[in-house]
Amino acid sequence: MRTLRLDVVVATAIAAVVSASSLTITAQSTTAQTAQQAQQPPTPTPPQATFRSATNLVEVDVVVQDRQGRFVPGLTIDDLAVLEDGQPQQIQQFYLVSNSGGSVMPTGSTSATPDLADPRGRRLFVFLFDESHLSNESLLRIKTGVERFLNTQFKPGDFGGIYSAGQMHKSRLTASKAELLTGLRAVQPAFDSRDRLLSKFREFPAIPSEADAARIEAGDLQLIDSLARKNCDENPQECLLVGGLGQVESKIQDKARSYIRDARVAASNTLDNLRMVASNLATIPGRKTVIFLSDGFYVEDTRVVVTEIAAIAARGGSAFYSVYGQGTSMVGGRSFPDVVSQAHSLNSTFDSNDDGLQILSSNTGGFVVRNLNDVSRALGLVARDTSTYYVLGYSPTNAVMDGKMRKIEVKSRADGLQVRARKGYVASPLPPMQSMRSGG
Repeated sequence: MRTLRLDVVVATAIAAVVSASSLTITAQSTTAQTAQQAQQPPTPTPPQATFRSATNLVEVDVVVQDRQGRFVPGLTIDDLAVLEDGQPQQIQQFYLVSNSGGSVMPTGSTSATPDLADPRGRRLFVFLFDESHLSNESLLRIKTGVERFLNTQFKPGDFGGIYSAGQMHKSRLTASKAELLTGLRAVQPAFDSRDRLLSKFREFPAIPSEADAARIEAGDLQLIDSLARKNCDENPQECLLVGGLGQVESKIQDKARSYIRDARVAASNTLDNLRMVASNLATIPGRKTVIFLSDGFYVEDTRVVVTEIAAIAARGGSAFYSVYGQGTSMVGGRSFPDVVSQAHSLNSTFDSNDDGLQILSSNTGGFVVRNLNDVSRALGLVARDTSTYYVLGYSPTNAVMDGKMRKIEVKSRADGLQVRARKGYVASPLPPMQSMRSGG
């Protein structure tokens, strides 16, 4: 597997070394502490709570919205509850991150001084291009949208990286917009893209979808017979030319097996890249936003692997947001999702290719953006979501870091609020944090 080196390039003014042993932030730690502070006379500067970043401390980014989808500010430690594998956990730290000033703010107070040096107050975007599953049209649309986003919404103090062809551009993350734009322009389409492989489905004998190919490859004889008869009924001359119904059935099987074989190879490469990014970003403190740019990939027999990668990302503080490159193509006034059509657009029937993106995003606290021709708008939705959020931390009652997957559920104690957070993590110690250093 290719080694990925992630050197974070930052401005000299905010260069700092972040230790994995301790981190001081302004926050509300426990209900008991809050009650004790309330009995004391107010002071100009509120007390600071120091939290040890133990390797078994689990931090969870939480987005809380009302019924209209608006972020809910002003929550306190008593407004949320967290369960691990169904067991209630004691929240030991709780604070709000707002990127309006690149700051970490305490909850329930507006007078505290934000900690501008805290890495949680910065935004970090990694654009992960899934070239082997992007059509040329999708890739062009995505590159245009990312370029617009970088030029209009990438702010001073933000950091980013362009990951394509199995590596990070210049093997590092950077605060340089110019460097990111150079890396973006270097992204090229894959020769054997998913779109090119699917184009063979339109040739005689036709196969309607990837899901049908998977059933055929698994030996669904009834489907093979049904598709062969349909092809011969619609194209009798071509049916005769290839040798009749039996030969058409054989060709359908060969085509499906060939596609599934190639789809598995492409999906394996995609999973390697996802795992590489998730694992290496875990060495960087704070929240990391990974924007996965894809048209979907074959996940029929690798759902467990995708879930494991999401759990690794969640443990390391990375949230995946998936953005489909395909827009909404219109044919005769309606969207046309059929892959057999030359004018196909995003399949809206939740085919298997959609599952991987959904698992990655929902399990890490992100979301999936579909059916938007303007990719920059989709990226704007992601940026807004990752700019203001709560962070809660707890030490699991099951303190053994055994490498197993554990489920997380965050609930609101108030009615009418929607809570989005990662759904689990791999119980393993965090790696040593990389130092933050200046550089060009």
